[in-house]
Amino acid sequence: MVWTVLGPLGAQVGEALGLSAEQKGLMVAVPILSGAFLRIILGLLVDRIGGKNTGLLAQIVVMSGLLAAWLIGLVNFGATLLFGAVLGFAGASFAVALPQAGRWYPPHMQGVVMGLAGAGNVGVVLDSLIAPRLATAYGWQNVFGLALIPAVLVFVVYAIWAKDAPVDVKRKRLSDY
Repeated sequence: MVWTVLGPLGAQVGEALGLSAEQKGLMVAVPILSGAFLRIILGLLVDRIGGKNTGLLAQIVVMSGLLAAWLIGLVNFGATLLFGAVLGFAGASFAVALPQAGRWYPPHMQGVVMGLAGAGNVGVVLDSLIAPRLATAYGWQNVFGLALIPAVLVFVVYAIWAKDAPVDVKRKRLSDY
C-alpha cells in the first residue's frame, strides 16, 4: 500500500516543498519506475536466496525509508526522489509474492494463485483513500510514520508464518537469465 503514497500526498508535499507540476509528476512516477526495475532484481534474488528472505529484505528497506521520511523528513526534491526509489521496493514485492505463492501449487493453478497474489493492489486504493485524510488530520510527514504501523504488522506476520515452497529451484548463473 505504501508503494504509491506519494501520489495521494502529491498536493501537500508539492506545496510544502514548492515543487513545480513537472517535479510533482516525477515524484509520483519514480516509485513506479523504481518498482519496475527492482522487480527484476528481486526476482533474481528470489531464485538465489528464496522468497521469504527476499521479502524480508525488501520490507526492511521500505520500513527504513518510511522511518527516515517520517523522522528526518523530505527536506527537498532530491530527498523525495530518493524516497520514491525506496518505495519502489514495495511495488517490486510482486516479484517475490508471485513465485513464493505460486510454487506451492501445481501448474494448472498458477493463474489463480497469481491473480490472488496480484489482488494485493487493493492497497493502492486504500492508500489513495486514507493517506490524504491522515495528512489533513496529522500532517503529511506523519503519514509515513502511520504507514509504519501496518508495515511492521505485516512484517511480523510474514516473518513468523511465511514459508518458501518445498521445491528445488535450480540456481542459475546471471548469464542464464
